[in-house]
Amino acid sequence: MNVIFAALLCSLLAIHGLSRRSLSPSGATAATVVGLATFTHNASFTTFTLLAFYLSSSFLTKLAPKRKSSIDADYKKGGQRNATQVFSNAATAVIILIAHRLLKLDPNVNCLTGTDVDDRLHAALFAAYIAHYACCNGDTWASELGVLDPSPPILITTFKTVPAGTNGGISRVGTTASLLGGLFIGLVALLTLPSPSHCQRIPFYIPILFGASAGLLGSLIDSVLGSTLQLSMYNPKTGKISNENVESVKQKDGDEGKWVLVSGRNVLDNHQVNFVSSLITAVIGGAVAWVYSSSVV
Repeated sequence: MNVIFAALLCSLLAIHGLSRRSLSPSGATAATVVGLATFTHNASFTTFTLLAFYLSSSFLTKLAPKRKSSIDADYKKGGQRNATQVFSNAATAVIILIAHRLLKLDPNVNCLTGTDVDDRLHAALFAAYIAHYACCNGDTWASELGVLDPSPPILITTFKTVPAGTNGGISRVGTTASLLGGLFIGLVALLTLPSPSHCQRIPFYIPILFGASAGLLGSLIDSVLGSTLQLSMYNPKTGKISNENVESVKQKDGDEGKWVLVSGRNVLDNHQVNFVSSLITAVIGGAVAWVYSSSVV
C-alpha cells in the first residue's frame, strides 16, 4: 500500500478512535505506529485483518456499559485503549510482518502450499498473523459478550462458579463468542489472502476453520493464564471484580466492603496475559501451517 495512503488511513483511524473514545491519545499514537507497519505491507490482507479486529472489537466494547461498569471496578467509559493495550494486542503481529519483510518473501510470488522453504516460511508467517488476530478478536468478543450471559461463569481451572468478570471465568456465551470472533478473522482471511495464479489454492474452508480454532484456543489459553497468574479480587458488597491488589482498589474505590481473593496471583496484568496468549497462539498457528503447507501438493 502506498505510504501516503497508509498514513492517511492511520490518521482517519486515530481520529475515529479518539472521537469514539475507543482510543486514548497514547493509544491513538500507538495505533498509528501499528497501522503504518501493517498498511505498508505488500499484502493487503494484513490491512483488512487488522481493520476487522479493530472495528469489530471497538463496537462490542461499547455494548452494555451499565452492565460492565456494575461488575468491573477497573471499567473505563467507552473502553478507551491506551498505548500499552494497543501494543499488547499488536506487537506480535508487527514482529511477524517485519520478519516477512526481512526474509524478502513476496505474497505475489510465494505460495501458501508447497515444499519450498520460502513458501513454507511464507505460509507459516501469514498463518501466525491470522492466528494472532483470531486470538485477540476471539478473546475480546468473549470478554465483551460473555458478561451478558445470564448464567454465572465457571473458573476454567476448577469448574467452580465465580462472579461475572473474574479472570479465567468461562461461559457458554463467551466461549461461543470466542469461536465466532476467530471465525470472523478467518473469513476475512479467506476473502483477502493473496493467491498467485501459479500456486495451488487451499480449500476455502481451511482459513475459516483455522481462524475459528485459533480464536477458541487463544481465548482458552488467555483464560488459563488469567485464572492462575492474574489477580481477581471481589467485593461482595459492590459486586465488582478488580485486577488490582487490595491497597490499590481501596485508594480508587474507597474502603467500601471487604475485598476477597477469587483466583490467581499477582504475576501478570491483563495486558501481559493478552500478549502471552496471542504470542502462544501465533506460534502454534505458524507451526501448524509449516506442516500443513508441505502436505498439500
